[in-house]
Amino acid sequence: MAVLRYEDLLEDVNRELTEKGLEFIAKDGKTVILRPVLLLGKEELKVVTTLLNVVGDEDADTFVRIEAMDSMLLAAADKKQSLRDSLETLPPQIRTRVFDAWMKAGNGDALGEASA
Repeated sequence: MAVLRYEDLLEDVNRELTEKGLEFIAKDGKTVILRPVLLLGKEELKVVTTLLNVVGDEDADTFVRIEAMDSMLLAAADKKQSLRDSLETLPPQIRTRVFDAWMKAGNGDALGEASA
């Protein structure tokens, strides 16, 4: 008989965070973990999937797309205020680099390779 243990599932989650999450050192020096899409909670996942269409719409205004990227990053962040404060002070083209790094860290398969 196969046995599935809760502790084993938690180990799987931690391994996914390590392998596919992205660490971002915020301007306040805190390490922010940007979690993979598949490890987000229900509400966070809803934000990401809703905004994915905006990010992928090349006809949309550039700043609308960047704001959508920022919102997706904030949904994935474990320390939202640290990330928010950092994103607010970065130029738009650098904010898209953070988004692209997060996507490449492990979300491409989950989101169909969306990128800025």
